[in-house]
Amino acid sequence: MKRVAVSKIRFFEKSGARLNIPQSVVDDENFPFHDGGLVKIEVNDSSIKLTRPEWWEMLDWSELKETYRVLPPEVKKKIER
Repeated sequence: MKRVAVSKIRFFEKSGARLNIPQSVVDDENFPFHDGGLVKIEVNDSSIKLTRPEWWEMLDWSELKETYRVLPPEVKKKIER
């Protein structure tokens, strides 16, 4: 079952913004995050999408050129998206 809730976003001058996710959503068995976990935030036209990042999305590949060079082609395709 899809859980829907309404909440508020608060903006802070120096640190960005915070979105409060209601406890009813956090308690849902399908909620994919845990306390202190990393969250990938994608901004689209009028929405945001929260997902868990893949390992290759957390690395600065410009600093790891030799490592990137030896990756399998299927991993390179995922990184290039």
